[in-house]
This record gives sequence, structure tokens and C-alpha cells, in this order.
Amino acid sequence: MSIPLVMTTTPSQPQTERWDHGEIWHGLTHLQIELGDFHWYGQGGLVHQVYPLERMAQYAAPFLTSDNGATGLSGILHPLWANHNGTGIEVLDHDHLIVGFNAPQDGTPPEHSFATAGIPHRDRPPLASDVTGNGRLIIESANGEPFRVRFYTKSHIREVIETFWNTLQITDPPPNIYFEKVMWTTWAHFKNDISHDKILDYANNIQAYGFPSHHFGIDAKWQDEFGSTTFDPEKFPDPKATVQALHDLGLDTTLWCIPFFNENSEHFKPATDQDRVVKNTDGTPFIQTWWEGQAALLNVLDADALAWHMNNLKILADQVGIDGFKFDAGEGMFFDLPDTNIGQTGNRPTTHYIQNITFPWSDVRTAWRNQSESMLFRQWDKSTTWGHDNGLASCISQAITLNLLGYPYHLPDMIGGNQYGDETPTEELLIRWTQAVSAMPIIQFSIPPWQFGDACAKLCARYAKLHQDLAPYHINNAKQGVPLIRPLWWLAPRDEDALTIADSYLVGDDLLVAPVVTEGAQSRDVYLPQGTWRSYWDDQELYTGGQWIRDYPAPLETLPLFVHIK
Repeated sequence: MSIPLVMTTTPSQPQTERWDHGEIWHGLTHLQIELGDFHWYGQGGLVHQVYPLERMAQYAAPFLTSDNGATGLSGILHPLWANHNGTGIEVLDHDHLIVGFNAPQDGTPPEHSFATAGIPHRDRPPLASDVTGNGRLIIESANGEPFRVRFYTKSHIREVIETFWNTLQITDPPPNIYFEKVMWTTWAHFKNDISHDKILDYANNIQAYGFPSHHFGIDAKWQDEFGSTTFDPEKFPDPKATVQALHDLGLDTTLWCIPFFNENSEHFKPATDQDRVVKNTDGTPFIQTWWEGQAALLNVLDADALAWHMNNLKILADQVGIDGFKFDAGEGMFFDLPDTNIGQTGNRPTTHYIQNITFPWSDVRTAWRNQSESMLFRQWDKSTTWGHDNGLASCISQAITLNLLGYPYHLPDMIGGNQYGDETPTEELLIRWTQAVSAMPIIQFSIPPWQFGDACAKLCARYAKLHQDLAPYHINNAKQGVPLIRPLWWLAPRDEDALTIADSYLVGDDLLVAPVVTEGAQSRDVYLPQGTWRSYWDDQELYTGGQWIRDYPAPLETLPLFVHIK
């Protein structure tokens, strides 16, 4: 069998073996694939989540799970690329790669820092139409160690994804309540300014406005210092009473945590004295800059260090009644450190960190070969904007992508985004965002809809209840071993229109969600793939698939939602 897309490899004659769906090539250190005139999918989370992938031009750079990556990489990656013609390329085992996709031919990729993170989201990565790309997928070993590539040769893209899913051990689904009721977190609304009184008032409003809810996340900064497992006594005089009050409202409660220890935190000295942290070659603690200052890093590759860290969290959970944690950070970019005792380890720290979290169905925002873990995988922090450049529209394209890569139990981050900098939501954005994600398996609020008045709160609560009504679809699909959120081409893998649609999605084979993601729009064009469809809200009119419905009415209170009846 030949792989017609391959251009060059090192060595030029790799060892090959057959597998049931193509070939596996061994001993590669460099591979280039001609992208050709195909639509491409996969790879993982991007700051600018273009879809399909040929719409981007991504610099050839270290392929590291990233926090706000300078070249556009985000927290959840998997080295699988597949095109609509039925060819898939997956790197096996190797965790330390350099990857470029239609890489810009001019300039050099920026290195990540909290300064370069200021590069506009739209430029990370830039659109292919804005730069000159090289038309190739470039895969290189970043450390010189050879890698294996598994080639999928199928009839079309759906067969590639189904075959890929069959190679995974995707975890069993979470308890049904995660599909049925929505989650809440303090972060986007309060940031670090939280207290017992504030969150209890907030939680009581959740109940008062009729949101079906089961989970409440106390985010930063509940602790006295970043890296501590002690509550701030001024904000939370009796943390056990705070948690009990949330439990009395029917809300399981989690706490935000990170694998970092700021110098004044209670665990900094024990961690550094007992070799629990990453160290410089001279034995001193390596100090990393993160978004809340400087800190020592938990050595997430050391089993004893991880066990010690998890035990500290368990002690806290037992003391105050906490049900779990939101594990922030953990991306490979924080731990790929050549001049330390862990060295350049690529994405292995991410994998190891997630594998050793001992609190099932916690919230994590990074992953590398972690499809088998019982975690909720969160999309990277969304901006309070409309577009695919990390705004509302990117929730859809990223949800599709992560499902294709074997992460069906994921959060599309917080409804309305994070309100960073000068960004503030409008009532319209919050309503449209709620509608857009309401049919996804697991969703989370933070910005309170009632701050825009009763009408907004009632409308958002209506779509939170729709989320509850649609839970049986997710519960049933989760038992089938297939993506829960699917691209429109899932029903029509050779349909050119369906192959490129980035603002609609399927829930299983039964529902098609076509939200409004354009500011001010009161209608939208809807594409229905093959089959017969009807409106979820009105079963009187039937629509024949394989065609566009132009200017479909979508006033602010309406989510275009369709049922596939045959």
C-alpha cells in the first residue's frame, strides 16, 4: 500500500508494518505531508479555533499543551490529523514533537511568555487567507528520538474517526446528573474577590431564578496564599459551614487548585525541602512565572510528589466536606524545562498529572493522551466575544474537535466567557451563548444572567432546562462509544457543504443545533444534511435534508433546533 500524501521522511525508507486499517511506519524523525485539496480535522484545542484546519496557517513550533499559546496551541491536544478523503495520520507514543500546519513562510514563531500572550487571538494561529503558507503538515521529533506514525486509509472521514475511537479506551460516562443539571463557578463573575457571604447570596439566586443545578465551584482565591490548602480566615471564617450551606442547596462543591506553590504558601517550604518540586541543576527550586506571580512547580513526574499533593487535598476535602477540585494548569509548556531535573519532557507531564488525579470527575483544562481518564475536560478560558478567535463561535468548533479526538465529556468553558480585561458581556451575548451550548453534554455558568434583569434570567433558565430535557440523548449516546457532539458531516461524510460548517453541530444522529453566533442577527442560514427534519419547537413542517434553509427566523428568544426523524 502507498500513502500518496507523503512527501519526505527521515529516514527516507522507514520500516513499515500492516495493520487492519492501513500502515504503521517506524523510526521516523521527520515527516511532511502535502495537505492537498482536502478538508482537515483533528489536532486539538486552538486559541483561534478555525475549522476545518486548512483555514489556518500554524507555525512549526513545539507541539506542547499550552496556556494561551503564542502560536495558537491550547490545553488539549492529540497528534491526529485526518482529511475528508479518508486519510488519517496519527503519531504514536512520542510526546515531544514539533508540528506545523500550513506554516507561514515569513517570520518566526513567537515563543510563549506572558508578554507574547498579548498577540491578538485572531493571529494565534492566523487565517491561511492572511498569510502565505507552505501547504504541508510538518511533524518532527523535538528531541531526536524516533517516532511511529499510524496511517488510516478509509473511504471517508467518518470511517477514520470511528476507527480511531476503536483504538481508544474512553472512560465510562459520568453520573447522569452531569448531563441533567448545569454547573456553576465563581470565577468569571467574582475573580479573586470571593467570600462566604458573596457566594451564598449568589447560590441562593441560582435557586431563586429556577436553574436546575447540581455543582458549585469555588474558584480562586479561597485560600490564604496561592498553593496553600488553608482557607482565608477573613473571607471564610468557617469553611465547613460554607460548604454545608451549599450542600443544603443541593450543590456539590469543588475548589480550584494549581500545581504551583507561591513562596508564602504553607506548602512551599515542605515541598522544596522534600524534593517535591522541579529543581535547577544546582539543586535550588526552579521558580516559574505564572498568572499570579512566581512559584515553585510540583514535580508532576514524581509519583511520591503527586501522592503527597493529592493527600494534602484529601485532608482538606475531608475537613470541610469538599466533593472535588478544579485542577487548573498542568500544561506541558510549564514543565518543558531543559535546565532542570526533569528536562525537556514535552507533554509527558500533562499525561502523568491527569493520570494521577485521585478525585474522579474533577475539572481539568489540559490533556495529552488522557482519553481514558474519568475527568471533565474544560476548553481553555474563553473571551467575552463572539468569534472563532476564542469567543462564542469557538465553543462550537472546539467542541466538535475535542469530541472527534476522544474527549466527549468536556465543558465549553463558562457561558459568556471570562470577562478578562475590558471585555464585558451584553445581554444578547449571554443569551446567545446559553442557547449555543445548551444542547452540549455538560455546561457551566458564572456570569449571573439575573444581573441583566428578570427577562434575561428567565430566558437563560429556560435553556438550562432545555439542557436537562436533552440529557437522555447524551446518556444514551454515551453508551454507544461514539462522539456525543458531532459535525454535520457525520450524517453526510461526502457532502461538501456539511464538511465545512463550523457554527452548527449534531447531538448524536438525532438533533441538529444551529445557534446564532453573530451579534445582532435575528435569523440565520441553516444547512440540513441528508434525511428528513422538523423543528424541535414545531412538528408541523417537515424539511428535506441536503439543502440550505435561508434566513431561518431566530429572534433573541429562539434557538434553531431540529429533530432528525428519518
